[in-house]
Amino acid sequence: MKTLVPATSQDFLRELLSKAPKDIVKFSNKMIYGEQTKYVRVKIPDKFKRIEITMLTDVQFGHEACQLDKVIKQIEWIKSNPRRFVLFGGDMIDAATSLSVASPYENTMNPFQQVVEFVRLLMPIRHRILGYVGGNHEHRTKKLGDFSLGSFIASFLQIPYSHGKQIIDINYGEHKTFMVDLWHGSGSARTKGAKAQMLQRFMQQGDSQLYLCGHLHDVVLLFDWRQKRHNGGIKLEKIAGVMSSSFLNYWNTYAEIAGLPPSDTMMARVILEANGHWEVTLR
Repeated sequence: MKTLVPATSQDFLRELLSKAPKDIVKFSNKMIYGEQTKYVRVKIPDKFKRIEITMLTDVQFGHEACQLDKVIKQIEWIKSNPRRFVLFGGDMIDAATSLSVASPYENTMNPFQQVVEFVRLLMPIRHRILGYVGGNHEHRTKKLGDFSLGSFIASFLQIPYSHGKQIIDINYGEHKTFMVDLWHGSGSARTKGAKAQMLQRFMQQGDSQLYLCGHLHDVVLLFDWRQKRHNGGIKLEKIAGVMSSSFLNYWNTYAEIAGLPPSDTMMARVILEANGHWEVTLR
């Protein structure tokens, strides 16, 4: 990929502002910690009969094995329909440094250039991004100083960001609140059972209906039911947890060398209907 970093930061900011789409949803951010937003409330226009919210995670933009063609296809798919929105699950750039476990020689550009080019790539859909949590790759720069590159990406795109978890309430149609927990994930589980355990532990936290994570470059989909008091009785509420995979190629990468299970790109997608129904698919 040809790097097109402008000559000056002033040129870059001028270019960003000229291409930034206007907001189409209303945000009400709570629990602010510095540049981080832990609790996001968003109102989506009721003009849509249904909306789709897809997850983008573990892109590792800037790594030589990043399948950029698939990233661009996802962006174009989101952009092609105004009722499609997106959540960022972390590891959006690779950001290898001299202090990283992985070699910076596996990157096609330095971390600053990765931020610039990734922001430029995602700017056309910045108004569709509902939330963003950082992953271990955004946090690689914490060894160089107490900052995460995710904060810069979020600032340029003008979207809510959290180093850790983010709780997102979506007000749309009869979903007077559709509740989402967003987290990058953690650990180094190798078996499906261990990966499912990580996801299930996440699902046991809080009171959301949908739990989204990534990190392990694999796909896990779990459904469960939660008992809730309702009108003098008990109702069962459906909850779902989805671990999405990654946009990184398997062959000739650390995953292949370490003997990790191969996987391809599959991202979580939730469909919300205006009548209050919802379903989860993978794309």
